[in-house]
Amino acid sequence: MEKFSPRDQALNPEETTRQFYKNWREQFSLPLLIGMLVFGGVALIPALSTSKSTLINAVFIALFVITGIVTVVRFSYSARMSVIMLGVYVIGLIELITHGILGDGLFFFLGLIVFATMLLSPKAGVAALVVNLLTFVLFGWLILGGKLIPLNPNAPPALMADWLSATVAVIMFGAVIIFGFQRLEAEFLKAQNQVESTLNTLKIERTNLEITVSERTRQLDKVNQIGRAVTAILEPDELLRRAAHLISQEFEYYYIAIFLLDITGQWAELKEATGEAGRILRENKHRVDINGKSIIGRAIRTKIAHFVQENTNEPVRPDNPLLPYTRSQIALPLIVGEIVLGALEMHSTKTNAFSLQEVGAFQSMANEIAIALENSHLFREAQQSLSEMRATQRQYIQGAWSSLTADQSLEYALGDNDQANNKDLEIPLLLRDQAIGQIHLENSSDWTPEQKNLIASITAQATLALENARLVEESQSVAVRERLANELIAKIWSSTNMDNILQTTVRELGRTLEAAEVVIEVSMDGDHG
Repeated sequence: MEKFSPRDQALNPEETTRQFYKNWREQFSLPLLIGMLVFGGVALIPALSTSKSTLINAVFIALFVITGIVTVVRFSYSARMSVIMLGVYVIGLIELITHGILGDGLFFFLGLIVFATMLLSPKAGVAALVVNLLTFVLFGWLILGGKLIPLNPNAPPALMADWLSATVAVIMFGAVIIFGFQRLEAEFLKAQNQVESTLNTLKIERTNLEITVSERTRQLDKVNQIGRAVTAILEPDELLRRAAHLISQEFEYYYIAIFLLDITGQWAELKEATGEAGRILRENKHRVDINGKSIIGRAIRTKIAHFVQENTNEPVRPDNPLLPYTRSQIALPLIVGEIVLGALEMHSTKTNAFSLQEVGAFQSMANEIAIALENSHLFREAQQSLSEMRATQRQYIQGAWSSLTADQSLEYALGDNDQANNKDLEIPLLLRDQAIGQIHLENSSDWTPEQKNLIASITAQATLALENARLVEESQSVAVRERLANELIAKIWSSTNMDNILQTTVRELGRTLEAAEVVIEVSMDGDHG
């Protein structure tokens, strides 16, 4: 049995339908032959017993044997169907010879048309109809002319009208059968063509969907790569330059520009752009009014992407003559939360370069750039705050140690420096990047790296210990001052009248501060000299 691949079916649906119909008929032929053998065997015995014609009995037996042979032996489909057609025709012919036109032969002749049409083709059905008509004409002429007498003497005599009625019935029912099978085959072929067309459409849609998914996957992969690259950069200018370069490289667009809102929020200033046109625009400090008609202004105002292409009703009008080859243009807002930082603009030399399905991916890329830019600004502010804090801390340390060294000399020496050829080594005492002193060492030989590392480690620990000691002394001094202040305040509050309050205040201040003279005066007069 011949088989067709799915590709052959898609390319030749009519041939596929015919092959499918042929396969069905071939599969139906064997059960039909077996059924004929079974029912023929049941009908053969009474037919042989009642028939008085040796010739007819021999014909029945020959047909039964031939049917059995083609059933058991694997003959071709055409040979098997020929045997079936021959058997039906011969039985119908015997019935016609035996009983005339008024017998059961008409059913067998109609069966011949049905089997020929169904098991072979409508053309075979037409041929069977022609054979039937010729048979009727021949035997009608013989019987009506008295040249042939039916074998059954009890058969009712048939008139010309009976033969004409039988002929018309065969023609009518045969035509209906043949035409019906033709229409059935045509409808089956039509349905098969529709199924094949639907399958081809589904295959094309599936292929297009797979291509779209593949392209979208590659696009998202590019967007993720750009996002990972820009989030690793903490310097804003380098971040913008890198983002514009990566977008131009990955998507092969004609022009990439990044605009950021100025301090007034009315203008979008060009901060980065690719190509020679971008360099000229940056040098000219190009900016766009966000309240204007440009798609950059609209994207910033509405917080949604806007794009124009040549196939739309809105023609592409670049903002300046430096971009004459633009055929598609898109502007995406740079959004962090609800705050718009600016816009990302992309130009392409291709028509229909941007679609609504791609806007979501491009907007995600713009959002990642905006978040990376905001993080870089926050990092810069944090670094600046940290630098200011460190500067303040250095000033505090410098002031504290300057005040401390001004009141007392903090120096300690060990050994002598009489040797003229001694090797000097000076290491500063660094406290949070602020030098509060130094260690000076002399040695008769060169200082080894291990010695220098040891001295540096000890110096760092000594510096921390000195700072801790200063902080302890400072905290103790503050504690003493607070204790004296609390005692003085307690004595003042324990006095019950103004004279006692004044006397207590003067006495305790003089005693505490060891002042030579203390005068307190309560007066509304402006002159207290």
